[in-house]
Amino acid sequence: MQSGIHFDLKALEVFVVVVESGGMTAAGQRLGITQSSVSQTLSNLEQALNLQLLDRSQRPPMLTPGGRQFYNRARTLLGEARDLSQEFCKPRGEPIKHIRIALVDSLATSIGAGLLAAIRARTTNWSMVTGQSHQHADALLSRRVDIIVSDDPVEKSPLLYRQRILREPFVLVLPSNFKGSVHSLRNLLVGGDFIRYSNTTVIGRSIETQLEKWGIQPPLRLQLDNTFAIMSLIMANAGWTITTPLCLLQSGLTEDKKFSQAFRLFPIPGEEFFRELTMIARVDDLGLLPQQLAEDSMQLLKASFLPIIEANVPWLLPSIVLG
Repeated sequence: MQSGIHFDLKALEVFVVVVESGGMTAAGQRLGITQSSVSQTLSNLEQALNLQLLDRSQRPPMLTPGGRQFYNRARTLLGEARDLSQEFCKPRGEPIKHIRIALVDSLATSIGAGLLAAIRARTTNWSMVTGQSHQHADALLSRRVDIIVSDDPVEKSPLLYRQRILREPFVLVLPSNFKGSVHSLRNLLVGGDFIRYSNTTVIGRSIETQLEKWGIQPPLRLQLDNTFAIMSLIMANAGWTITTPLCLLQSGLTEDKKFSQAFRLFPIPGEEFFRELTMIARVDDLGLLPQQLAEDSMQLLKASFLPIIEANVPWLLPSIVLG
């Protein structure tokens, strides 16, 4: 009985190396085989697929549209094959790859304990750090970490797996003794100071960019680098801020500790704008682990984050999207 598979993993590897090396001669040197063997393997693969993968009239050879699609799938398949081989062919007692994970502070605060349990259940050799998102993106691209959950829009690439975890709106946060409603951000500037995130943070730069689009320039008086410090000032009646629901959980709020006892929340007048948290990893390194942890994260947010929002500010629920 025929398997229905028209190529083997070695042919896929040769094809991928040709693309990444920029030519058949360089690929042959990298693989330790002759240029003619590389050429023959590619010809056999194209014949088996009935598809031209490379435009050889170009120097170096360029991927055809079909070749680009096949290349992306081939990289994923080779990565999973390497993971499978490493998992079952390593000597007994050899530790598995050390998985390094970096999270935004707000996610670590809200579901950190549950996510740790999920990570422990899926891998035995791991470490996790938090901190500023732009540092995590740099660490992923330079291979100092393996998985990040970030609000930094890391460059899109076929070499990166990405899964959105959360889309949440920015909201206004005012002291608990604020009376009335909010019709304009400019009116708020008259009555109190804007407490902003530092411009070294991704969330701070996102907020400043949006304010510039609206033509609003609050005086630069209070600039802090974390939500806990900002919320402490607001609860001391020192001013107001713009942040997100998930960030508010860094203030220690729970389903039983009502938001209204500490501050007041309002939608931003006029146009809404949002923050997205995305899980990003290199597609060829970790097999299904990033997808599994992304699903774990969304389930944890559904179980622990959304009930707090529903109990305190149910009008926000329609604007919050998981996945």
